[in-house]
Amino acid sequence: MPEKFEKATAREKISAYVESRRTIMFSVLIAVVAVIAVYSISVTVMTKSSEKNLSKIDAVTYQLTKDSFSLSEEDLSARREAAMAQLTEFVKKGGIVGVRANMLAAEICYSQKKYDEAAKYWTAAAEKGCSSYTNPIAYFNAAVCSEEIGDLDNAEIYYEKASKAQDFLQANHSEFSLGRVKEVKGDFAGAAESYKSLFDRSPNDSWGMLARTRFITLQTEGKIE
Repeated sequence: MPEKFEKATAREKISAYVESRRTIMFSVLIAVVAVIAVYSISVTVMTKSSEKNLSKIDAVTYQLTKDSFSLSEEDLSARREAAMAQLTEFVKKGGIVGVRANMLAAEICYSQKKYDEAAKYWTAAAEKGCSSYTNPIAYFNAAVCSEEIGDLDNAEIYYEKASKAQDFLQANHSEFSLGRVKEVKGDFAGAAESYKSLFDRSPNDSWGMLARTRFITLQTEGKIE
């Protein structure tokens, strides 16, 4: 472990880098609403009721996104409100119907900057799809929304859940974010533990290398031994 670290503007650079990557990550995940039908294909047994409800949710998605690039903000807002009203009955359901409805509702709320509501929908999606590959995606996004409203306690919980999910491609991102949130909360020992766990496991990954940098910074600043 190097003993020296070039301080200059490292903290500012790291902060800007992390924030930009977090935004990009969330934007990429928004696309999951469009492709999540893959999950429905993998379900071998599906009731007629579920099929019917999924078709209705697909219709809501279509009406929400059709030619949306050419709409004014006022028209987009009207579409979002209409979509939310139509999703009311579906977000309460379980299984894939509840997962898809809550994810779509979460995306709409996020686009409206209603981060507290978006976090609730993402959490509901995670809980309703606890055995699905969408579970850690939903928890990650719930954590992002929680950060947006300053709810660092829940952000920590959700990042940790996402980081522990098997086969989640953004597990390293989640664990770094977990360490970052702990650091912001003043839990430097906990942050160091997350950072060290990450760079020990994935030393050549970009998030692992960034975790190593943060660990060194904490040492340099005397916040950990």
